[in-house]
Amino acid sequence: MTVLVIFDPTAEERAAIEEMLADRADVVFLKDLPAAQQAQALAGAEVIVARSFAPAELAREAVGDMPRLRFVQLVYAGADNVPFDRFPERVVFAGNTGAFAEPLAEHVLAMALALAKNLLPGHRALARGEFGLQRMNRTLRGGTCAVIGMGGNGRAVADVMRAMGMRILAVNRRGRTDAAVDFVGTPDDLPEVLAKADLVVLTVPLTRRTRGMIGAPELALMKPDAMLVNVARGAVIDQTALYRHLRSHPDFRAAIDTWWSEPAAHGAFRLDFPFFELPNLLGSPHNADDVPDIKLPATRRALANVRRFLAGEPIDGRIDPGDYV
Repeated sequence: MTVLVIFDPTAEERAAIEEMLADRADVVFLKDLPAAQQAQALAGAEVIVARSFAPAELAREAVGDMPRLRFVQLVYAGADNVPFDRFPERVVFAGNTGAFAEPLAEHVLAMALALAKNLLPGHRALARGEFGLQRMNRTLRGGTCAVIGMGGNGRAVADVMRAMGMRILAVNRRGRTDAAVDFVGTPDDLPEVLAKADLVVLTVPLTRRTRGMIGAPELALMKPDAMLVNVARGAVIDQTALYRHLRSHPDFRAAIDTWWSEPAAHGAFRLDFPFFELPNLLGSPHNADDVPDIKLPATRRALANVRRFLAGEPIDGRIDPGDYV
């Protein structure tokens, strides 16, 4: 069995890969090979380990005939960069569900508190020499938090927000979860959930079903002073609709960590509207889960799933390519 690692690992990640897989398979690091040999390595791989299939990792055009490929494991959870249509239908895909959930949930909490406490507008007012006390802070405790998407990230967000004293309404595809929530429903329940929530947190993967799931009709259902936090993907929200809603509803607040156009996936950070001129928007550069020492344990978690596959055992985080193609 040949396992091909297509990203450029750190020294620690390389050691972990060799420690956890070398006794089960021949491990090949794509970036170690001359360009002339890389196509041959791809053709001979039975298992691929990738971070995310972002363009800098492997060009879409490089995915060609892979007659031996059986399994692809992602180190990251998101699969929207994977060129599923370029792979044979027999290939099994798995994401690294929940590997970055704890720091991401902390980031969501920080963003929600910053919105509720008016930290950024207050800071900007002080910088202008204004010591205004007109705008009241809000508290999360006693409010209702809607978590849209209940994978590993959504579960961690729900746990943190429940610890803050919030009631948790959850939405996922199945309409069931073993997480501690007050309500769980399917996407059919989304309108009712949005209408009840003081805070809405988006943690869904970007699929055919979730692209644009929050548009003008959904925003109109939300409370005029609701807060929206997106740590999913930018395209889950309609960009035009959000900008217009923020402009026309000054008490509505949004915090965005994942953007519509980002350097890793699109070559540059671009916006169609001047979001950062708005006082009710808070942004961060897609770093919600980017904390020291997180990538090595996340990589080890993904490698454990590869070991399960190699041993013929059930795997975690299986991805349905039909959700994306």
